[in-house]
Amino acid sequence: MKKQYLNLIGLTAFLLSIIAICSFYPGAMTWDSIDQLRQARAGEYSDWQPPAMAFVWSWFIPLIDGPGGMLVLHCSFLWATGLTLYKWCIKEGYSYGLLFLLLPIMPWIINFQFTIWKDVGMAYSWGLATAICLYYKNNEAFPKAAALFIFALFIYGSSVRSNSLSAGVFLIPFFANTIFKINNVKSTLAFTIIGCTVIILAHFSVATLLGAKKSHSVSYVMFDDIVALKLRGADVPVSFLDQEKMRSIEQCDYLAAHEIGAAFCLSDEEFTSVTQEHYPELKAAWIDHIPNNLYIYGAFRANAFLNLIRSPALPPYYPSEFRVVNPPYEVKSGIRPMSLVERSVASYVKTSTKIFPGLFKPYVWIIVSILLISCFKISRICRGSPLWLLPMSGFSYATSYVLITPATDFRYAYWLIFISSLSIAIFLNMHFKRTSEAR
Repeated sequence: MKKQYLNLIGLTAFLLSIIAICSFYPGAMTWDSIDQLRQARAGEYSDWQPPAMAFVWSWFIPLIDGPGGMLVLHCSFLWATGLTLYKWCIKEGYSYGLLFLLLPIMPWIINFQFTIWKDVGMAYSWGLATAICLYYKNNEAFPKAAALFIFALFIYGSSVRSNSLSAGVFLIPFFANTIFKINNVKSTLAFTIIGCTVIILAHFSVATLLGAKKSHSVSYVMFDDIVALKLRGADVPVSFLDQEKMRSIEQCDYLAAHEIGAAFCLSDEEFTSVTQEHYPELKAAWIDHIPNNLYIYGAFRANAFLNLIRSPALPPYYPSEFRVVNPPYEVKSGIRPMSLVERSVASYVKTSTKIFPGLFKPYVWIIVSILLISCFKISRICRGSPLWLLPMSGFSYATSYVLITPATDFRYAYWLIFISSLSIAIFLNMHFKRTSEAR
């Protein structure tokens, strides 16, 4: 009776997720996703953002000329993750498969669930790859078709985020160790090297094959660094930052609040000029002056990272996104009015941020990931397994932003949050396996 009751709760959670998806269809979008849709429609790509997601998006355009295809794809990954792990629990005799069915309606998951972002695509594709890996891990022979699908999901997730290497470097050893049933230090290191190579090749090959236009996206971070040095008294002569522009940047409220984002203090035309016409000068200035001002640079980057992860004294920043753009889904199309269901979901998340603000700050999830790594390592049940690599992937991903923090948005921690949530449920199930009498 108890099992039927729990199953009913889980199925209800999935139904609520489906209703919410239908309500938010064809999906929430911001400038990044609008630009990717534009590229998918035109079949012309830029490498400002990894072009892999726009290319996959183009497959759906003949069927659905809008964001709906990508929303369905990503949410299918999420639902399949929950259902696969639920079936894994039944297969292995674990007690709390319900936790995986509840995953889609957790406030820190549903907050970005409807947004067509690279962060979401990476998290959900890698989540499904992890679920499939766990489902078959105790099979005598790992199914080849399943292994190939895991590889495809991994490549997709790796290709849609420019900094995916920091997370994938620990994830692919988990997949390889589980699939090939090899778990020792040498194999882990070998698969780590293979994983790095695969991710790097995937990024370069996709951009090259698609003929993606060079846009020097790294200039966004380098520009922040150069501005930070100049504002802190370092002598960095560059032609694209005269005294008037520096005064304007110094008085910029956005930069004062976030430590980073100096590009937002310029007009679109001015910053485009920096990334295109002045990129060689920007790159040369960065290479010449960062090594000579490491203390200033280090302090600036540390403060930017601390602002990203948010301290207990700081409120959550940009914890959700629910804006659905009107057709034809362009920058000037405007935002669609929210339905009753959409307002309810937004209110649910907003209320959660007030009751549990820490769960919408990356620093809490960094701590959670460290605890999970320790638990998997010292646990009698999990000791010797590669499961610790899952939260380690999230921890590595989040801490990599020490060097490249682009903004303070909560979404940059989405993989950390998603894999930590999965890891918590995995750990609980493995440590509270029901007895044969209970079955």
